[in-house]
Amino acid sequence: MIKTNRRPAASYSGWALELAISLDSACPGLLAESFRFGRQRRQALFLVLALAEILGLDAVAEHLRSANGMSEFTSSSSATVLAEAVLRLRRPRDLVRAVLTGPPAGLLGTLARLGDDPIGGPRTYYELARLHLSRDPADQRRVKVLGQIGGNLLGVQIEIVSALDPVLLHPAFVGCLTEPRQVQQLHSAMTYIRARCSGATDDAIRASLKRLKPGGHTADLVKFWAARFDRPPIEIDLRGDPALIVLDSPAKLANAGRRYKNCLGARINEVFLGAFAYVEVRSGRCGEPGTMAELRHTDRGFVLEGLYAADNRRVPADRAQIAREKLSACGVALLALAPGEREPVIAAARLLNEHALAEPDNYVGWGNEIVEIAEGLRETLDEVA
Repeated sequence: MIKTNRRPAASYSGWALELAISLDSACPGLLAESFRFGRQRRQALFLVLALAEILGLDAVAEHLRSANGMSEFTSSSSATVLAEAVLRLRRPRDLVRAVLTGPPAGLLGTLARLGDDPIGGPRTYYELARLHLSRDPADQRRVKVLGQIGGNLLGVQIEIVSALDPVLLHPAFVGCLTEPRQVQQLHSAMTYIRARCSGATDDAIRASLKRLKPGGHTADLVKFWAARFDRPPIEIDLRGDPALIVLDSPAKLANAGRRYKNCLGARINEVFLGAFAYVEVRSGRCGEPGTMAELRHTDRGFVLEGLYAADNRRVPADRAQIAREKLSACGVALLALAPGEREPVIAAARLLNEHALAEPDNYVGWGNEIVEIAEGLRETLDEVA
């Protein structure tokens, strides 16, 4: 029995197969032979076919005619030149050298990690060659990251790395992205982060990428920076009232959450995105509890969404009324019931068991007041103001 060292035949499909069939008509046997190419040689073939598809068969053939050892093809058809070059230049290095005037550093290693089938359309291969030929530092960084990604490369990874902001080029972070459309979404989010976080410099963002763990998500980066915003998206004019304190940073929200024993520390995202703002209405007397006001942002300013005492308990009516008046003086809109006298509406609401409607922004519950308001509270607050 005669032994053979020939590789088992393995077909491929799609645009690469269509182009190989067209070359086979000019050089019979090319298609069958290409089915036995090794991984790197096969990918080198796909690269050449892609360049011919994008740049034109004549352009690639003319370049091959000027390559070493190809001078006898001066009168041959472009398809024949390309097909003969693929068959004659058996080493992937020689084929790539002939087409690109020297194999760019790293390209052959990248081709060896692309598997046995086309990794995408011709444009993907064209971009891969462009990145390796480029002298732009950003493109050189992209090539480096491709080399740092473990395992076989996917066509989508080449597309992602090619489009990604150079600041975000990190192997672990690239591994978090699975679709090119995610890149634009991420870029938009980072634009917002840079506007809201004075510390989000390019160097700081690069350093934060190192915190990503294997299997992480792009949201981890956004959450990291959201927890460090120091430029609130919406300014609130409190008219210089010293009793009103805006919680306009993650540190202030976390501190107030501890003091009021509530979930303010978990509301950072809403404040960071400008959906809500929180204002602490401080008591004028030492040791007396304050009131937390939740403001919802609208296209016409802020509206008072809720008032809360410590432990999210209901704010006593007189203290709540003072908070409303102070916020209203700052242009904050207040929720209201039916027009007319207040007491008849509240009485009807209570008899209908609609206690939450009796005080639209103070609906946390009944009978949980933490302390009675000391007499003279309004006067004290007025004096502080």
